[in-house]
Amino acid sequence: MITRNPPALIGLAIAISLLLGCAPAAPPTATPKPVAPAATATALPAKASPAAPKPAAPSPTAKPAADQPRYGGALTLAVGGDAPSLDIHQEDSSFTYAITMGTYNLLVRPDPKAWPEFKPVPELAAGWQVSTDGKVYTFNLTKGAKFHDGSPVTSEDVKFSLDRIRNPQKGMAKSPRKIQLEAVTSIDTPDENTVKITLANPQAFFVSLLGTVFYTIMPKKVVLANDNDMRKTVSGSGPFKFKSYSSGVGWELVKNPDYFVKGRPYLDGVKGYIVKDSFTRFAALRTKQVLWWTPFPYMSVSQAKILEETLRDKLTLKWGFHPAWYGAIFNMERAPWSDARLRQAVSMSFDRKSMVAAALEGAGVPGMSPQPPGEWALKDEEMSKAPGYAKPDVVGAKKLLADAGFPNGLKAEMLVRDVKVHQDTAIVIKDAAASIGITLDLKVEETAPYTDAQYKRAFGIAEGGVSSKLMDPALTLGDFYVTGGGRNWSGYSNKTYDDLFAKQSATLDPAERLKIVYEMQRILLKDVPIAIAFWTNAPYAWWNEVRGFYVPVEFSNAYQQYGDMWLAN
Repeated sequence: MITRNPPALIGLAIAISLLLGCAPAAPPTATPKPVAPAATATALPAKASPAAPKPAAPSPTAKPAADQPRYGGALTLAVGGDAPSLDIHQEDSSFTYAITMGTYNLLVRPDPKAWPEFKPVPELAAGWQVSTDGKVYTFNLTKGAKFHDGSPVTSEDVKFSLDRIRNPQKGMAKSPRKIQLEAVTSIDTPDENTVKITLANPQAFFVSLLGTVFYTIMPKKVVLANDNDMRKTVSGSGPFKFKSYSSGVGWELVKNPDYFVKGRPYLDGVKGYIVKDSFTRFAALRTKQVLWWTPFPYMSVSQAKILEETLRDKLTLKWGFHPAWYGAIFNMERAPWSDARLRQAVSMSFDRKSMVAAALEGAGVPGMSPQPPGEWALKDEEMSKAPGYAKPDVVGAKKLLADAGFPNGLKAEMLVRDVKVHQDTAIVIKDAAASIGITLDLKVEETAPYTDAQYKRAFGIAEGGVSSKLMDPALTLGDFYVTGGGRNWSGYSNKTYDDLFAKQSATLDPAERLKIVYEMQRILLKDVPIAIAFWTNAPYAWWNEVRGFYVPVEFSNAYQQYGDMWLAN
């Protein structure tokens, strides 16, 4: 059991001013070049791909040729806040993933060694077949897999877990991914080792969708015994068992001796600490209080520079593109943000390049389109003509405000999540809005109340940022914008857009689908339910004795359940 106020971190907090305050400020590194996103399940023809250099694949942690995996030891890490709850099916917080992802399995998972290709590999599914019409997916389950209570993983558990996401029942407050499974018409279980999923129309990305971290398989018996409430209960089939979690302190996972993957896991356990202060969390890594840094949340460019200058030979750091947008979310059901002219004005006030520099120290990509940079995004030559993309249009924004009845500007409250990257983003949004006469008062909330207000739409304008986990438009353009979408926090509803989304989902020809996806983005750029400011780059960092870790395909919050990781000493 993790005790409250771990002694090592108490001493660390006391010494933080001496450790960092006395050191000369390190200059930021040159802006990290964004790594191109991974290819989606549907490959596009060469003529439809963006003119961007192909990224080099990240290499695994360097190790001697004769070095072999070893058993024992605990992996340590720290994250920047508490999870709103532990139910991974209904949460959207990276803190929930960090705590629970070592305990669960998926039907399939992305192969990190295949980067930048998103290549699903078997996990609880030993294999799968797709019908000739592309509508029926049959998964054959891995034999011998057991949940942590000793019961076997069966097709009924898989069906129950997916049904729980697509049709949430009492005890589950929300299901952000419900719309992602909207095409599923039935889930059948011919026998205990076979799951047959039937879709209304073919979806080339469906298997990759099931490889995202949300689609964990839970034991039906345990969930029902808890009245479908898994906010405080974690029970999976993964390489580690859940031992404890203490709000504001940390969590602990212990080795699952009955894990179905032979010889895994290598580690005895995982110990995580909740350290809200970014300087203390960074100092914990530098002083080896923790061995592994994941983007929960991000490390700054200045901090990365310190590591490069002081621990280059002892610690590995890798940057990569993270498909997460940051910007302003408008509640379109609440005045004055129900007026598109105000939303457009805020977006036009953004100096996106300066915002990346100020909020992220340059570690990001200016953005405006709701699709991450890459093969599905509108091309730069078109985006450069969008008002406010290349540079802010203060004159045009003020005219829109006047036309909407606010010639002297307005005041409003903006909801902000109490995490450093979110607060930094809120400040640059506030400054941009002030340039056109909009005064924003920041209302900072902890993750749990922020998330609650976000889903209840108990705000007028909110700073927001979230990763899509998969570059395919099925996620990036679905959850946040389709009527009734699980993460449609703006309350956006546009029938034309909804029809186009359904059409692209059923279109298998890549070039034709791309045309539809372009049109969807053009609609959103006009309606502006969310004013996106930028997309992020993010680093992983780990001490060199941490082995068996690859920078994953979907960079932050990706499916990484520690099962292949080990410690060299």
